[in-house]
Amino acid sequence: MTAFDRDKNAIFMNFGYTAHHQGREPIPLEPEDEIHRYPMQLYHHVAKHINWENADALEVSSGRGGGAAFIVRHFKPKSYTGVDFSPRAVEFCREHYSHLAALKFRHGNAEALSFPDNSFDVVVNVEASLYYPNIAKFFEHVRRVLKPNGYFLYTDLRYEEKIAAWHAQIKALGLKVVHEEDITDNVLKAMELDRERRVALVNTYVPRILRKPFYHFAGLKPETPDAPPHLDNRRYWFFILQKA
Repeated sequence: MTAFDRDKNAIFMNFGYTAHHQGREPIPLEPEDEIHRYPMQLYHHVAKHINWENADALEVSSGRGGGAAFIVRHFKPKSYTGVDFSPRAVEFCREHYSHLAALKFRHGNAEALSFPDNSFDVVVNVEASLYYPNIAKFFEHVRRVLKPNGYFLYTDLRYEEKIAAWHAQIKALGLKVVHEEDITDNVLKAMELDRERRVALVNTYVPRILRKPFYHFAGLKPETPDAPPHLDNRRYWFFILQKA
């Protein structure tokens, strides 16, 4: 992605969120942010439920940093640390977001976080854990690095036949489930509204021979990217968990 995205337009890696079709107003954004509206709205939906004042926050798998920068600008935590497994992503973020003093990026492994116990008021994880080889290790580290009364803001998707086992893993984490919500319809609607931008990004920056996997990564059908987006029989859930 770093090699292809010459103009730095792909700073979000999520499928997006909207609720305006359910009667809720879109969030206000600056004109320069409109191109990223739906991925930003997913981060807004994840972040809006808690108080960020004086919070030290950690995002695990922060990717290209768009969500981290959005939360820092809009919710103003005291500090926000993004951790990612990709050294190139971390390098990109350190350069691209150097103007945000509260925002830092580190290389790290979601299953072996190196922070001390009780380090963060908030841990964020957006659409990333489905790729972890051992999610139980990740959950253990989340519980360990959270301060008492800290929040774990977590959203991801799973195939329908794996939902029950996934929810059982989350409940076994030992954190209080403050809120859980199936947001599949909201994500699919955002993907539909954002489809043309996603197709244009792939067609502009990715060589033709490599486009099929990038279409799939963007929730588009590789053979017919102009068709309606899909989640491939997966459901998308959002959770707010709190450490007692």
